[in-house]
Amino acid sequence: MKEFLELVVKRPVSVFMGMVAVLILGFVSLTKLSVDFLPDMELPYITVRTKYENAGPEEVEKSVTRIIENAVATVSGIKNITSTSKEGESTVSVEFNWKTDLASATADIREAVDSAKNSLPDDADSPTVLKFSTDSMPMMEIAFFGTDNLGALYNLVDNQILNKIEQASGVARAEIRGGLKTEMKVDVVLNRLHAYGLNINDIVSLLSSENQNLSGGETYEGVYKYTLRTMGEFTDEEDIENTVVALKTNDTPIKLKEIGRVYQGYSDDTQIVKINGSPSVSVSVNKESGGNAVNVSKAVQSQLESLTSILPEGVEYQILFNSADTVNESIRGVLDAAWQGGLFAIIVLMIYLWNIKTVSVIAISIPMSIIITFTLMYFMGITLNIISLSGLVLGIGMMVDNSIVVLENIFYYRNEGYGKYSSAINGTSSVALAITASTLTTIAVFLPFLFVEGQTGQLFKDLCITVTVSMIGSLFVALTIVPMLGARLITNKKIESLIPIENFFNEKFHDRIKNIYAKILNYSIKNKMKVFIPSLSAAFIIIIFGLIFIGKEGFPTTDEGQFRIDIKMPVGTKSAQTQTFVSRMEKDIENAIGEDFNRMQSRVESGSDENSAEIRVQLREKSEGRKKSLDEYMEIVRNVLASYPAQINISAVSTTVIGGGGGNDSGGQSIKIELIGDDLDKSTEIANNIINAISEIEGIREPRLSRDDSNPELKIYVNREIAAKMGINVNTIANIVKTSFAGTTATTMTPAGSDVTDIDVKVQLGEPDRLNIDDINRLMIPTSSGMTPISSIATVERSYGPTEIERKDSARITTITASGYGRALNEIIADVQNKIKNEVFIPSGFSVNYSGDFEDMNEAFGQLLQALILALVLVYSIMASQFESFIAPFVIAFAVPFGFAGSLIALFLGRQTLNVYSAIGFIVLIGIVVNNGIVLIDYMNRLMASKKINGDESALESGTRRLRPVLMTTLTTILGLLPMALASGSGNEMYQPLSLSILGGLIVSTAFTLIIVPTIYAAIRNKIPLKDYEKKDIESISDFREYEI
Repeated sequence: MKEFLELVVKRPVSVFMGMVAVLILGFVSLTKLSVDFLPDMELPYITVRTKYENAGPEEVEKSVTRIIENAVATVSGIKNITSTSKEGESTVSVEFNWKTDLASATADIREAVDSAKNSLPDDADSPTVLKFSTDSMPMMEIAFFGTDNLGALYNLVDNQILNKIEQASGVARAEIRGGLKTEMKVDVVLNRLHAYGLNINDIVSLLSSENQNLSGGETYEGVYKYTLRTMGEFTDEEDIENTVVALKTNDTPIKLKEIGRVYQGYSDDTQIVKINGSPSVSVSVNKESGGNAVNVSKAVQSQLESLTSILPEGVEYQILFNSADTVNESIRGVLDAAWQGGLFAIIVLMIYLWNIKTVSVIAISIPMSIIITFTLMYFMGITLNIISLSGLVLGIGMMVDNSIVVLENIFYYRNEGYGKYSSAINGTSSVALAITASTLTTIAVFLPFLFVEGQTGQLFKDLCITVTVSMIGSLFVALTIVPMLGARLITNKKIESLIPIENFFNEKFHDRIKNIYAKILNYSIKNKMKVFIPSLSAAFIIIIFGLIFIGKEGFPTTDEGQFRIDIKMPVGTKSAQTQTFVSRMEKDIENAIGEDFNRMQSRVESGSDENSAEIRVQLREKSEGRKKSLDEYMEIVRNVLASYPAQINISAVSTTVIGGGGGNDSGGQSIKIELIGDDLDKSTEIANNIINAISEIEGIREPRLSRDDSNPELKIYVNREIAAKMGINVNTIANIVKTSFAGTTATTMTPAGSDVTDIDVKVQLGEPDRLNIDDINRLMIPTSSGMTPISSIATVERSYGPTEIERKDSARITTITASGYGRALNEIIADVQNKIKNEVFIPSGFSVNYSGDFEDMNEAFGQLLQALILALVLVYSIMASQFESFIAPFVIAFAVPFGFAGSLIALFLGRQTLNVYSAIGFIVLIGIVVNNGIVLIDYMNRLMASKKINGDESALESGTRRLRPVLMTTLTTILGLLPMALASGSGNEMYQPLSLSILGGLIVSTAFTLIIVPTIYAAIRNKIPLKDYEKKDIESISDFREYEI
């Protein structure tokens, strides 16, 4: 090591050029790093979606869902399979074990689904296989408004704006929501259809075959070649109206216009979207996988600015949400914490050293370590996100620790009379092993996270790698740049104007602290058991009470100032009525929020979901002085809307995807109770009993069934024997009913001279013929013996069915969801479990499972417990290797329980829960709190070896000698973390508990480490002295000779 240090110290030009090269490489790497809110996580979820229009939930379950479930169950590596069957759609979600190769799993799922396609109904769409990724979530939503003509607005966005947005660099796709989609409608009159003996589905087939331009080869006229084309495509309404659908008995053609009306209208399957009450069309934007969210956002906004020339007068656009804003604000907050922490660290150094040149040596080590980190991040494929930057901020306070220890030791050698070069070489080499060991112990606590599975492992892998490379960078700087600069810049010359201030601080603070510490340490060494046992007991009591009384949760919800209200009116509510209620709700919400209200977006569904709606509320940003938290405003709105006759569910909207399975979104609900049992009626009865039992629990909000069994249905039962005799089958009848009442898209057309392309041509009965239940019995079915009433072939029965059917691992489940407010999740779940156990009878054949955030929390804590144990083992191993002792690391480890106690005190005072982030802080703390102990015991060993003194004397001398560097390194780390712990900006819900737990643990553990560790180690070394290998070696010579043969 000395040879290397001599090379570094005496070749400043080489070191300087190396610094320049590192700086250039770092800045280039920084410009190329992708920026995002979170790391791109590959969660092991694959979803299979299948559209089966106009089929009820039970039919979808039987004909689609079960077939898909059975097919995908053959794929290896599956953890569980869940599914939802609702009207017109089947969703099967497959969760794989972590570490599964998702690319291979996706291919296997596709192959399994392809093999099952032939077993699906003919009119079911082809299943779509989707791999979950954070990039699958929209990163932006833009609203266009300013006109009541929603049809024209939709066409404008669809034909001119959408393509522009999709052309922006990094955009994967853009999708339209809301507005009125133009559609060519063919409304058939039932009586005329019957009069001519026509089948409505024959009209569908005819329009499809007539609407074609076909190539017919080529011919010649002299030397000219002509291509033959048969022109039959529809270009206007008249082309469709004049289509001949049949011939009368006298061969007179029957045209379509004689049996129905053809006109240009709007699709029934649309959403009504409003922004602050104004009708609008919105566009959601998804970025490409691995794309830079900030750059994509800039590209989209640039495209939007270029659209101002084509927007009609009065039409405006507004960006409703942009994840890049959250990214920028969060990263800005973390970077602010970084420079503030660095500044605080430099101030601490100035207070202790009072020498600008000396402090500047350490100050240089911070940016150099950060630049090295950026370089390594780029080559390791790490993005700039809130997690990786939190790791960088976490490392800033620790980055200077190695440099402080080295510089302080160089200073010590200079004061002992050594030359500037020999001081730099000897001062650095004597602590090189200690700072390397302390760096390795810090790194060691992060390594286990690379083996942690689940979301926790994926999420914090970036933090671990960032801290690891920053610590390696700081160690490299401390062993190269610091000794090189220290040899040239360290001096005891003071700036005269600072000398009085230094003397004041030394007299009033440093000397007093040193004297007080010496007295306490002296008392502790003389009364070892009196100090040690009560202190350790107090630490364990605090830990036990803290774990009992501090609430627990998984991943805290981030306050991004946006929440969603899901509204479900009673089944049968028409779209117009739903819109009326939504408009009233919007006014009440705006009045309740007051000046912190920013904007509101509402979305009313249509078709079978026309009783459903959604309102999104955007509050003023926290940085703009918002008065209340997101949770408080959600509770206010919850109370305001309680009187409305609707199921209302309020949840926070987050651009993050943390917690909750990728395949099963609980709708923002932290509490999810699954009742497993195939009998839906009995399940509903038990579930309602559970809801009644838990409704009064403190902190429970909006307990409800995830499905509604009050969906009115008309079931048509066909008499297969009669139908067969008439030459028809169930499929023919079902398709006639479907086209008559739901409509069937026969073909598409592009009107001549129109900007609108590919308009659907939809055939169905006119509205007067499909409004009443009795209209079903008026249907006539064409048979081999003529037109026959449907009532003579089938019976129609009224019933009620579920709106959706959920399954988990091939068994039906009934899900109860609820929100939590004002209490920790574990406390609410404990009360829920107690209530269900004591007040609800669960019959045989049924079981209860608690999932949602509670399941995520237990899984995450289980993974973190493994990481904690592995971290302790690694840290112990490194310390044992350094000291060549099993005793020394055990003594240093006494700092850990004091650190844990301090963390719990900090969390309690900061009103934080024990969550994934604070738990990670506990693990990180292990690597930090032992560093001071390593420095102390390393110095005690050297004193005992060189001066041949006992443990008590070495403890007293090393304690007072190492007090200064220990306090300097601890204070720089504490003050480096302080801005992050006190931050209130976006994303602080993640890094605040992490920094608070480290901060509290470091403060308490340092105070006790300085007292307890030297005290206990002195007691051990008084009885078991250090091994004197040289003495034993000499003694072994005579021992060997005594037994000479």
